[in-house]
Amino acid sequence: MKRYSILQRYKSRGNTTWYGRISCNGIIRYVSLGVTRKADAQEWLNRQNALKFLPESMQEEKKDVKLSDAVNHFLDFVSSSHGTVSLTFKAYATKMKNLTAWGESHGVLTLRELTREKASRFALSINSEYSSKTAREILRVSKQFCKWCSDTYELDGWSPFLAVKASKIEKRRKDFWTVEQIERILDAAPTPRFRLFWSLMAFAGLRQAEACSFGPCSLTEDGKLHVVGKGNKEAFLPVSERLRKEIERYGELHEGMFDEPQFKYSRSNAVIRDAVSSSGIASSGESTNHRFRHSFASNLIRAGVNIKAVQQLMRHEKVQITLDTYSHLLQDDLTEAANALK
Repeated sequence: MKRYSILQRYKSRGNTTWYGRISCNGIIRYVSLGVTRKADAQEWLNRQNALKFLPESMQEEKKDVKLSDAVNHFLDFVSSSHGTVSLTFKAYATKMKNLTAWGESHGVLTLRELTREKASRFALSINSEYSSKTAREILRVSKQFCKWCSDTYELDGWSPFLAVKASKIEKRRKDFWTVEQIERILDAAPTPRFRLFWSLMAFAGLRQAEACSFGPCSLTEDGKLHVVGKGNKEAFLPVSERLRKEIERYGELHEGMFDEPQFKYSRSNAVIRDAVSSSGIASSGESTNHRFRHSFASNLIRAGVNIKAVQQLMRHEKVQITLDTYSHLLQDDLTEAANALK
């Protein structure tokens, strides 16, 4: 017979969510209840204790939940660990919109209606619409969501993404701008704010969302740049002389100076394309905010900076990520290295 209890886990990390503890035949598992009040958790416990004494014929055979409700519940769980303003939460929320939107347009309104056949169709749609890297991330979050739902709602045997595989990531050379090209793009910036915004990515390697969070509080008393990146990971980066000149050139900073729609996503990328065009740069590849970050790393490597230092400045979790991403630049140096011995 199953035994149930309630408890809070990871309180030391600031998580206030209550969990259900289920023990059966010596096997223990935990499910998130998605609630922060003990009274709500107690209601779940009372319900489970009442159900276990009912005859099997009277117990609910197959539970089901509305897909939209499950997604909201899942995002509440993510926010309990990372906060609603974190980059992690925003990434999860964006990726889950793909599943809910696809479900609404294909008549998948509950979890049980998301069969393995429907999950395969969803994967095909995502693989055809997005790049291989983005598609893999969307499917990874979708699988994580389904695993969480299976545990939380006790949907025994429900695993729609079990056999679904994402397409392989196609490795390609990362396009970048040289330092001279970046200078020309900055000179073509429509406003001083855009010039500083692009400089943060080009001369500190910030991601677009990280640059949007920049303000006077981002600069520490000892001259470091405080950044909160993916997974709410904090970093304190050195401010180069080149970036310092751009900050001084702009003048007085204020909080929320880049927290506006014009600096976000497609609208901001359109401004970059106009600046690249007006500057007369004939470069291949897409003109996007993220290209500034790739340019930062590429120009460091081309300048002979140690790959370990590049990894730390880019805040890659492992140096292998840096090597895999920019190996083509290292390959370009092999001929020079081979001729180093006379």
